[in-house]
Amino acid sequence: MISVIMGLQFGDEGKGKITDFISKNYDNVVRFNGGSNAGHTVVINGNKFKFHLIPSGAMQSNTVILGNGMVIDPEELISEIKLLKESNKKIIIKISTGAHIVTKMHKFLDKKEESIRSKLNIGTTSQGIGPTYEDKYARTGIRMMDLSNKSILKNKIETIYNMKMELLKDSLYNNENERNRMIDELYSFGQEILKYMDYTEITINNDYNNGKNILFEGAQGGMLDIDFGIYPFVTSSNTISGALSTGSGFSYRKVDKVIGVFKAYTSKVGAGPFPSEIINDNTLRDLGSEYGTTTGRPRRVGWLDLPLLKYTIMINDVDSLAITKVDILGKLNKIKIVTKYMLNGEEIIYFPKRLEEFDKLELEYKEFEGWGSIENNEDIINKGYSALPEKMKRYIEFIEDETHKNIDIISLGEDRKMTITKQIFN
Repeated sequence: MISVIMGLQFGDEGKGKITDFISKNYDNVVRFNGGSNAGHTVVINGNKFKFHLIPSGAMQSNTVILGNGMVIDPEELISEIKLLKESNKKIIIKISTGAHIVTKMHKFLDKKEESIRSKLNIGTTSQGIGPTYEDKYARTGIRMMDLSNKSILKNKIETIYNMKMELLKDSLYNNENERNRMIDELYSFGQEILKYMDYTEITINNDYNNGKNILFEGAQGGMLDIDFGIYPFVTSSNTISGALSTGSGFSYRKVDKVIGVFKAYTSKVGAGPFPSEIINDNTLRDLGSEYGTTTGRPRRVGWLDLPLLKYTIMINDVDSLAITKVDILGKLNKIKIVTKYMLNGEEIIYFPKRLEEFDKLELEYKEFEGWGSIENNEDIINKGYSALPEKMKRYIEFIEDETHKNIDIISLGEDRKMTITKQIFN
């Protein structure tokens, strides 16, 4: 079985938990995009494991692979590998030699660029992701393989500095000695990581030919895709399912199943249009502890948005859905779902691309009653879907009818055990 698991909203959908839950069925878990701006939290028997680079499936799979489409902070990576090894001593870790490197200089550039964007301020995590991808596509980027060669590191750091000297003039990196210290540090990191480096595209395709089950894990969410998200309030890479080909070297044609993860409501970090946002009421944010894994920033929170969800289901060619935080949503007395976008009095069947159209959107809603608290309900854990509150089932089945997709995985709490399946993955 070859599967890809994707987020269908603005990230933070709970992909980490769902990936961890199903990863026991897979030999390899492969991450193919993004960097440490993506946070994943896995809770196992009350213990929390937070990863930013390592795939969430690492706790149960045999092999984890960080693909060439990623941008990697080597210092963060070393820290996460240590944490992973403490929890899963037998895990095999492979890192693409072609993945690009995030440096401290990139993190400074991230903050500097954000400061001059004015009204198009994105709300970046300041983890250096954007500037690293900029260098990748400018063909000046530092790749994982370069960490073992000080001469190459020196040439590339100086090239980046010379090309971005104006932005860096007020930084530490305007000093050559500081740049040299950074080169020494990167080289030192490389010595620790070298044993994990591999031509991972060969590994993945060989494992496929040998009949292994492979799960591809996407970072961020479909609405943050640089081409299909709400530009420019997006991330710096493609986050949709088809990006696994360019981010790993494995053909998308060989994928058997695309699993789309969405939250029972919607959340978003950073600036940009958010049609279903709940204004001046933090109840749902507080109930759901909606604060960023990477930054700790409070997330913006809104109702489930069906036009948005249908769009990302289409773009990702989703086969099966997984819903998270449905337990949190049920604690509200009244719950809404956005069912239609109206523009100038007429329903629109496309997702807007022009920012000015979002200001004119009118939303139609359907209202549901809450289903109350279900925390640690052993009856539900033992009996599954049939034991769910009827009001919750009505909410879930309405989404299925509207999207024409089955919700096969339902997360009812942050712990791994608080997850039930309707049909598959048993």
